[in-house]
Amino acid sequence: MKNIIFIEGVTGVGKSTTVNKLGDELRNRGYTVRCHNEGDPDNPLHLCWAAYLEIREYEHLLLKYPLFVKELSENIIYRGEYILLRYQVRKTPLYVKEHIDELHKREFCISDNAVVPLSKFTEVFANLWRRYADSDDTDIDYAVFDASLVSHMTNDLLRNYNASENELIEHLDILLRIINHLNPAVFYLSSENVRERLEKARHTRGQPPLDEEKVKFWEKRKQMDLSVLPKLSVKSKIIDIINDNWDSVVSDIISQIHA
Repeated sequence: MKNIIFIEGVTGVGKSTTVNKLGDELRNRGYTVRCHNEGDPDNPLHLCWAAYLEIREYEHLLLKYPLFVKELSENIIYRGEYILLRYQVRKTPLYVKEHIDELHKREFCISDNAVVPLSKFTEVFANLWRRYADSDDTDIDYAVFDASLVSHMTNDLLRNYNASENELIEHLDILLRIINHLNPAVFYLSSENVRERLEKARHTRGQPPLDEEKVKFWEKRKQMDLSVLPKLSVKSKIIDIINDNWDSVVSDIISQIHA
């Protein structure tokens, strides 16, 4: 039976570390596992560096850049009444700067401006999640996702739509109902000192320090996460990672999913 595990939390709490260690432990126990880390271009439930284009906008793009028609078509994530077009993989752009700049204006998620109404935002993700739920990718024992439910969704909905708690819950529950038959469970990694975790993560990654405004945003994000999580129609648990004991974290998660 397929089981979906979401590992959630603010930046720097060890989500990727936990996903990888949990995947390894489940495989050691004889299960088939697929892990989807944050930013992976093949993550079927989340979008990174993808432009949302109406059909007419996509057709205009093809006419404007006829030499890149093949490249553009190869990077389509979703085609229906709209197009989702990948333009970057992590830090690697897929096109020349002129194309990237144009597509970035239509960035669907990691943006400061919403390119579609909130109802459309939910619809787009619902289509992606239905496609995954109906795919052969679910024919394994466990799929472990890094920051694909609460974390990035809350980021996008707060930043792009200034969404209320009720709007967040409604959006997430629509998605959870789509995969309910796949036994989803959420494990939220929590640290009391958000600022400390952020600073540690950015230092480790060689990134500049966060300014005060961004620290406040992440603190607000965590508060919203912890308020929303118990109200969702999904099994969940908050795990304190104060001692960075990842083996203990993994053991706790496994005991919960096998309970």
